[in-house]
Amino acid sequence: MARRKWTHETIKQVLDGEQPFIQVGYDKKTVKRKNGEEWTDSKGKSWRMDNGVISSVNKQMDSIRGLLKRICPGCGQDMDFTYDRLDHKVFPKTGKCYNCLEADEMFLRATGKWEAYEAKKMLQYKRAKLEEFKEKVEEAIDFLKNDTGRMEEVMSNGDIVTFNGKSNPQWLIDAEKDLIKVNDELIKVTEEISKLEEKS
Repeated sequence: MARRKWTHETIKQVLDGEQPFIQVGYDKKTVKRKNGEEWTDSKGKSWRMDNGVISSVNKQMDSIRGLLKRICPGCGQDMDFTYDRLDHKVFPKTGKCYNCLEADEMFLRATGKWEAYEAKKMLQYKRAKLEEFKEKVEEAIDFLKNDTGRMEEVMSNGDIVTFNGKSNPQWLIDAEKDLIKVNDELIKVTEEISKLEEKS
């Protein structure tokens, strides 16, 4: 910033109430915005006024937030702002809040469809566990076929035993048998679920 030169004449002008120096500045125009109004600034960034607060607008992030929002389809309740522990426990499994799930189940009991609904839920749970087990068996088969896969185990006497994929061929045979069994069981469970869905 440039220094002002104070002379006897400028001091006299200031004492007389005059302004001897020229000051250049910029007054920003203030624009009053309404709630819900959107605008774009000179840099191309979008803004929105919400309840007296200015926030930036990002269409991509807004759409992603909308997809991630956890809302009960029955009553429209936002699950991120509920304090009911039952809602937090039930919503990830069913996609509904506790009250809506309870109302749906009461309706199924009243109409006589509860047994089929309960059997279907149990079969879906069984199928999920079978798929989880199948994934573990496939990982085991991959390890047993892979010659470079090594696993060390410390025995009770302190010895370290190293296993590689081909150290025991019977393990691979057993794992392949387990894979066949789990695939057969998955087919049966899927057929039972589809039969129950046809009835309801």
